[in-house]
Amino acid sequence: MKRTSGFTVIELISAVVLVFLVGTLVLIQKNNIDASSRDQQRKTFTNSIYYGLKNGYFTQKGSYPASIDKATLPYVDPKSFDLVGSDPKYTLHYKGLDCDGNSCKGFEIRINLEKEAVYKKSSD
Repeated sequence: MKRTSGFTVIELISAVVLVFLVGTLVLIQKNNIDASSRDQQRKTFTNSIYYGLKNGYFTQKGSYPASIDKATLPYVDPKSFDLVGSDPKYTLHYKGLDCDGNSCKGFEIRINLEKEAVYKKSSD
């Protein structure tokens, strides 16, 4: 007797493969969105340090610091220093330029991003 209802093995395999492919694409896209979100968070943090240095520190002291931390920049939310992440690949790098002791005439901030090139900000 021949059955006329139900799915063939080929149809079942095709459905499983299709579900697997769609799931893989969703997972890849989610990872891309997460990485872009972390990059945006790093850029926001870098900008907050940049404007804290330009509009806060420089306005008060007339120069830039040789190094930065939570104590140096009270204008920046201290939690922001922890938001960059613990991965050393994405650590913020600050460099004081043309320094005399702890007093610098300029600075450069650089941070590596996951989905984009290195993000840089510097005093003009």
